[in-house]
Amino acid sequence: MLEIERRGFIRTEERGPGKVPEIILRDESLRGVDYKLPYLQAIEEGAAGSTSYFRVPETFWSSGLCTDLSGAGLAMYLIAMSRAGWGNDPSFWLSPTLFRKEYGLGESTRKKGLKELVDRGVLTHELRSIDRNGESGHRRFVRSVYTIVSDYRAAGATEPLPPSPKEQPTLEELLTFFHAHSKES
Repeated sequence: MLEIERRGFIRTEERGPGKVPEIILRDESLRGVDYKLPYLQAIEEGAAGSTSYFRVPETFWSSGLCTDLSGAGLAMYLIAMSRAGWGNDPSFWLSPTLFRKEYGLGESTRKKGLKELVDRGVLTHELRSIDRNGESGHRRFVRSVYTIVSDYRAAGATEPLPPSPKEQPTLEELLTFFHAHSKES
């Protein structure tokens, strides 16, 4: 524990003679501030509706889905939640050509995970005939559209926003930090 504290991941506060010290988790940015729950930090900053975190519904845990899903199923559930688990429209589609670029996962992961979620009743799947303008009368094509079943959607979740680069340490900052601290041990 002393090593973790020395590296800046936690700090301890004495509570008094004979009492166990309080262990306080530090922010993972390694900038010396205490960790705050994301939604509490968003409330403090007045940006509660713009946080990129969402609450996974209780059904995910209580139904046993959390232990039954494969890695591909879990990855696709989290992607589905980020796409349609919030707001008014529970439906989404994923561009096969952009999937790897957006999420860094392969085509087999996408297919296996989506099939698993449909088979378990978490998502429904339908083929929709649409056109690029959302109207009829133009060239039409078929799109696979998935809908998250209401029990597996998060109530009150919000659209994710990309993290601000100013708030995140750069790779160079992290490497410098770890390099400096690894020499001490």
